[in-house]
Amino acid sequence: MKKIIMLMLMSLLVVLNACQIEEDTLVDDPDKVDQLSQDLLSDAYIEWYGRTEYKNDNMYFYYTATGFKVEFYGRIVEFSLGLEDKNNDIYFSVAKDGELLTDCDVIVLEDDEQTFQITYDSYDTHTLEVVKRSEPEDGITYLSSIKTNGEFLEVEETDQMHFLMIGASGISGHGSLGTEGQSRTTENSSSLHAFGYLVAQHYNGSFEFVSNSGWGLKYGFNDRLGEVNIYEAYDYIGIDPNQDIIMTSYDHEKTPDVIIVNIGGNDYTSVINNYTGFEKQEKIEEFKTQVANFLLKLRADAPDAHIIWTMTSGSQNGTAAGEVINLLDAADKAYVHLVIIKQVGEDGDPVGAHNHASYVTHQKSAQNIIDALELVLD
Repeated sequence: MKKIIMLMLMSLLVVLNACQIEEDTLVDDPDKVDQLSQDLLSDAYIEWYGRTEYKNDNMYFYYTATGFKVEFYGRIVEFSLGLEDKNNDIYFSVAKDGELLTDCDVIVLEDDEQTFQITYDSYDTHTLEVVKRSEPEDGITYLSSIKTNGEFLEVEETDQMHFLMIGASGISGHGSLGTEGQSRTTENSSSLHAFGYLVAQHYNGSFEFVSNSGWGLKYGFNDRLGEVNIYEAYDYIGIDPNQDIIMTSYDHEKTPDVIIVNIGGNDYTSVINNYTGFEKQEKIEEFKTQVANFLLKLRADAPDAHIIWTMTSGSQNGTAAGEVINLLDAADKAYVHLVIIKQVGEDGDPVGAHNHASYVTHQKSAQNIIDALELVLD
């Protein structure tokens, strides 16, 4: 009996020693990557969402719904974010181990530089996603470093559908989490609770935004002369808090499978509706020409992508866009689809902040788009 007990103790010591060696190897391995900074911010250990720009040893990301994902073996992750040209606090969704970005915790970037620590329950393989909910007008954001008490793992490439969202306040989730009568704030606004992102989430797709509240396809509240608009921003890396395009060319590295457009309301409310008679008709024709040019540009850049041009029922800008779509050649028309989405407060649903659609309405609009996509996707 004593001999059996001794053998069991010796076996236990061997197992414990093996575990200790394995743990020590993990901690002391000189080749492990436990910190991403400078050029490693664009390496294989981090996956970026949306348009980014590496400069000054930091990774800048401007649009809403931009951010990153990492996979690591460890228990703690710590990352440092920067904020320039601040107009408002910046809100981020932080998803752990596959949580939905619509349901996870939120962190708030308030200072020029701020470090956040995320702790998990176990020392194991985990994922972390950090995605911005606020808009370009709120401030310029960047990641300077991210580290873990374990080691980062290389991101595995996945075969995902890629969604490009183009628009203004509607697709950006302006006021989507607020209530009727409230002003828009960064707290009550979220692109991750707006119909464009919700469609991408349904298909487990990657996503990219070109949007900002108040902007138009031709005219907007940012520029009533029609020179600084979403059409121009499309080919550049981002928009800054001063309502200017950041003039760094974007190489369109991901070709979209689906392009969701929600644009034109600001063209009418900021400029077109201020005119009457022939002058108004002239402005409408300028808008329609911009719609035509943009559709043909999108078709040329992504000839296999389905373009979902959204409008609320009876809207002036949507009606004008529909007239343009009807004039497309059959080859183009097969890839361009006009989809009716829900109006603010339709079906008796709650109204969001600043008289914009609530999360409830955005979910219904997303379903309308999904229903349309199911008819055209293979």
